Amino acid sequence: MAEEEQKRGVGTIIREALLARKTNEEALAAVQAEMPEASTTTSTVSWYRNQMRKEKLDVPTARELKKERKAAEADAGEGADPLE
Repeated sequence: MAEEEQKRGVGTIIREALLARKTNEEALAAVQAEMPEASTTTSTVSWYRNQMRKEKLDVPTARELKKERKAAEADAGEGADPLE
């Protein structure tokens, strides 16, 4: 492998996922898909989320993100037949 070619690290994968507004669980799944040998946990993802918020990046809290998703699901389901 050439010296210029570097592997993506766990932190890079998590940061990209969080910037894409993924949940902690989705960010963890992205890490596990790319690096199955990593011992990353949702606590690790939470740490990165908090660090990014301290850096003033546009990353919602996990609670805010879940609330947004729940509202979006409710909006999408308004016209659906509840018996289906």
